[in-house]
Amino acid sequence: MAEVFKNNNGVAVTSSEADLYSCPSGKTAIVLSCRVTNIDGSAADKVTVKVTQSDNTNMAQIASTISVPAESTLELAGTSKLVLETTEKLRIQGVAGSGDLIAFVSVLEIDN
Repeated sequence: MAEVFKNNNGVAVTSSEADLYSCPSGKTAIVLSCRVTNIDGSAADKVTVKVTQSDNTNMAQIASTISVPAESTLELAGTSKLVLETTEKLRIQGVAGSGDLIAFVSVLEIDN
């Protein structure tokens, strides 16, 4: 079984829902870390993260309008890990449209 560690390059989070990570076809992904950092110096923002199927059908909420204070980081995978199967996705959305929230995901992809 081939295993590959992957990181995304950081995603600016806005008020529009967007893909944060998509599990490739033929893989299972273990989300090791899912961090959201607020780079704004004074204003908090809220974040929602969910697991969806490839067509964006909601499967589970990981975070629902959780506050991320100014100049702080929120770890959403915590001490547990998230498992995504082929074509499942993590999607993210903030409240503010500023892009002051930056999301970062680290995963281990395993061949099915």
